[in-house]
Amino acid sequence: GKPYGDGLISRLEMLPSALLQVCPLGTPLDVPLVGVPATPAVPIPAGTQKQPAWKTGLHRGRAMVNVAVTETVRSMQYGNQSRQDLWDVYGTVTCKCEVEGVLPNVTVTLSLPPNGSPLQDILVHPCVTSLDSSILTSSSVDNLDGSAFSGPYKFPFSPPLEPFRLCSYTSQVPVPPILGVYQLKEEDNQLRLTASLKLHETVKNNFEYCEAHLPLFNRNQMGGADVKVSFGQVDVSKEKNLLVWALGQKFPKSREVSLEAKINFSGQSPGPRDPLCTGLTAYIKLYFKVPDMTLSGCSVDQHSVQVYSSSKPRIATSRELLCKEYYIWNSTGAAPVSGAQMTT
Repeated sequence: GKPYGDGLISRLEMLPSALLQVCPLGTPLDVPLVGVPATPAVPIPAGTQKQPAWKTGLHRGRAMVNVAVTETVRSMQYGNQSRQDLWDVYGTVTCKCEVEGVLPNVTVTLSLPPNGSPLQDILVHPCVTSLDSSILTSSSVDNLDGSAFSGPYKFPFSPPLEPFRLCSYTSQVPVPPILGVYQLKEEDNQLRLTASLKLHETVKNNFEYCEAHLPLFNRNQMGGADVKVSFGQVDVSKEKNLLVWALGQKFPKSREVSLEAKINFSGQSPGPRDPLCTGLTAYIKLYFKVPDMTLSGCSVDQHSVQVYSSSKPRIATSRELLCKEYYIWNSTGAAPVSGAQMTT
């Protein structure tokens, strides 16, 4: 075939260097490939800082640092003595840092109240530059004996431009935020449901939303439903065989709510199916979000965020509590046992 032109050969020689910049992971950036000239194709001015692999560019404009702590709680509650209720909490700290410089330095400090639950199983982003060894040695598989490191947790780092997860952690809290009891019985060709929920005294009574869903599977569609609640509103979906109990943004002063219902399934069409929820196996699933709160007590004071940059940034911090897989099982029927590790 035709011999390659000088231009094509020159571009091919630049290819390894370009690939190293585009795909830095997996090959040391500071060591030239075998057979490739050590001199870069594009000269780098002397004295400049090396761009880290996780930083794809430089920020120009108004400086800003946002830090958000999000904790998620899971729970499996059974309502009888033969099975222990289960719950666990895991948290994430996400950051978005728009600060000038190739390697600006930022330090975020997580704090706990005196009675807060120590953070455990901490994992950090590669951009964290140094860390106290005691932060990484606290594990949820160890029994807490009062000597666990309880902060403050300092994370110095040089941030990437895009939002990123600074760290994640778990926390062993003594009680779940909402305790529930659910009973479902068959009487006279209909189902009788009773449910009660109690918001724990340590949880802020201020929700962005709070709902309890009561699905009823493997039956014909609902015919009639007589539902009474002590608080909130209930939406009955006969097509889905579902009760949605909306509790709004606050529990009452007593922090306790209850529901009673009598339901028959005289519809001609079959309702939703579920291989697990047969007979009296049924559950309530909770959905809620509490702003400005974490179960562990973990928080970030905006005045504790330190930024070493050429311009003073605007700093914003937030925290919130979410639930995921939060189930309250019918205490009069069979219920599955969670295979995931949860606190007892």
